[in-house]
Amino acid sequence: MPPLKTGQTVMTPGRTIGEGDIALFAGLVGDFTPIHVDETFAQASPHKSRIAHGPHSMATAIGMATQTGLFGERVIGLVNLNWDFSGAVKIGDTIRSKVTVEAVRPTSKEGRSLATFAFEVLNQRDEQIQRGRMMVIVRSDEAREALE
Repeated sequence: MPPLKTGQTVMTPGRTIGEGDIALFAGLVGDFTPIHVDETFAQASPHKSRIAHGPHSMATAIGMATQTGLFGERVIGLVNLNWDFSGAVKIGDTIRSKVTVEAVRPTSKEGRSLATFAFEVLNQRDEQIQRGRMMVIVRSDEAREALE
């Protein structure tokens, strides 16, 4: 696994969000808000159709980032998420993320560093629908190389 480098940017693969994804997420977390699960209700909304849960799209964006090699075995744990939701994800939309290593710095605990990743989540029209930051604790042997 190559070391993290501040400024490094990767693009995740795309993922098309289907009706099953929304139903599965609703059942998993217990959120059956009509805008997500009731097509008749959703047709009368500004979106004109059902939309994915915001946290579902966020989790999908983070999950897709794991396929890029940025996380993997170096990650020890999640510290913070700060996320903005600016657009809806409709059934059939394909999302992907541009992920940038924003910072890597040692922590006070030996063997650990704090890494900050910036996310820009895009739909199939390259419109930004979400953006956020994720901070995770990483093994410092990986982070130390990033600081050189």
